Amino acid sequence: MIRLKEEEFAEIVEYMRQNYGINLEKKKTLIECRMSKELESQGVTTFGRYMELLKKDKSGLTASNMVSRLTTNYTYFMREPAHFTILRDHILPEFSKSSSRGFLNVWCAGCSTGEECYTIAMILQDYRDRTGNLLNYRILATDISGQVLEKAGKGIYTAKEMEGLQAEWKNKYFRSADAKTFCVEERLKQNIRFQNQNLLSPYMGTEQFDLIFCRNVMIYFDKKAKETLVKKLEASLKPGGYLVIGHAELLNRGEIKLEPVFPAVYKKNREKQR
Repeated sequence: MIRLKEEEFAEIVEYMRQNYGINLEKKKTLIECRMSKELESQGVTTFGRYMELLKKDKSGLTASNMVSRLTTNYTYFMREPAHFTILRDHILPEFSKSSSRGFLNVWCAGCSTGEECYTIAMILQDYRDRTGNLLNYRILATDISGQVLEKAGKGIYTAKEMEGLQAEWKNKYFRSADAKTFCVEERLKQNIRFQNQNLLSPYMGTEQFDLIFCRNVMIYFDKKAKETLVKKLEASLKPGGYLVIGHAELLNRGEIKLEPVFPAVYKKNREKQR
């Protein structure tokens, strides 16, 4: 395993903080373990030389590979299920009563390998089928890692990866890809677009959303990056829209202009628009 010198470690920590808001100050061993094979594939023997190549690579591929290795993309279907119950029983009935909403615009930020955005899609589709409500929807699923987005876009999962899903949904929304894997049905995929995105990028577009899921993303951010992201998420919400974050990421009332309405669920009230 290739070892990190202190000055190399400091350079990587600062690079990840400045560009992605990710705090790796206590992750020296993690960097060494996860990056050694990447260095070998590039034919370099020091982290200093690797960073030189990264900064010269105009394609951004080297940086993307490093980010993929240094970020944790752990997720699964129906993770933190209380949020999906709230979506089904409270948020969707409220939205369905609003005649001004031609469709629901949903953003799944930090979508990783796709389990979360497909879970959201199944809940939305199931609500439409069950209630007869004709509210259309579209989902933007973004992540900083091109590697996990590739898996998410394919929508192919093993039986073990689907253990958290009820049998009815497995039969309704998946088809067998081969003897050991299952693929998401096209009728769910057609409502989702996947996009590579750095949440701290100066430009995030002007699109506004009825619902934003950004769960278990900010736990890796330093304080400044977290504050920056929260402001962007607030600005990206339509009045009356909801922001859902991870249960370990509760926000202080002084940090936001959103109203807490359920655990780790916030609403943008019309009188609190920016």
